Amino acid sequence: AVEIVSEKTPDTYRSIFERHGDGPTSAMMVGNSMRSDVVAPLQAGSWGVHVPHGLIWEVEHAEAPVDSPRFRELRDLGGLADLVHSLK
Repeated sequence: AVEIVSEKTPDTYRSIFERHGDGPTSAMMVGNSMRSDVVAPLQAGSWGVHVPHGLIWEVEHAEAPVDSPRFRELRDLGGLADLVHSLK
């Protein structure tokens, strides 16, 4: 499923993951915004995967949650399939 939302909050992610799957613990969000695409989904209980990009809005900056066991970082999307398979 694809959903476009105006606010990417932990509650928004929980709701989406419940609607389109087995809930947050079985879900993964992949994106280039540490704040909206990684930290918020992690707070919802899902996996958060950061794929850095050179252009990031200032409001999207956040510290990488390196202590979270559900945080991963990829250099590019080419490694995503292998990452997903390694987590099964």
